[in-house]
Amino acid sequence: MQRQIDLLGKQYITTISGHPGGHSLQVGDDTPQLTCLTMENEFHGTIQLGDEQTDLQMAIKGETAFIRAFNRTITLSVIDPVEQASQETGKKKGTAFAPMPGMVVEVHAAEGDKVAKGQPLITIESMKILTVITAPCDGEVATVNFEPGKTFDKNAVLVILKEKEDK
Repeated sequence: MQRQIDLLGKQYITTISGHPGGHSLQVGDDTPQLTCLTMENEFHGTIQLGDEQTDLQMAIKGETAFIRAFNRTITLSVIDPVEQASQETGKKKGTAFAPMPGMVVEVHAAEGDKVAKGQPLITIESMKILTVITAPCDGEVATVNFEPGKTFDKNAVLVILKEKEDK
């Protein structure tokens, strides 16, 4: 399994592989390390990374985990897969991308509509899961590239916005 995380203000691709009792964790291009996390309850446990083991304390607020281990406190957030897809494409900020292949179920905004960051633009279905794609910034809808029932590939440009100009 691969996910993009924000760790201490820097983004990394992490890969977890293995089976129960024998997982490996790879952060970025680092060499994978044997990893074992044992939680006594939702706030306390132990973590082993390679040959080092320590107690772990954790608090979760929203999508962010605050973890105390190895004599330091770190902040960890899993990047939203839709945001990750947008970042991976390296495209401009005012574009809403498809995080996975799928089909358009509903369009929530039309060309010329003014939208705010986070406002729903389009709902897609992929692998029987509905995902609402939201506006990546404030702006005006310039182009809606797909209508309901149309299919698309991963990273397809679904909606393009004219970014709101600062005065």
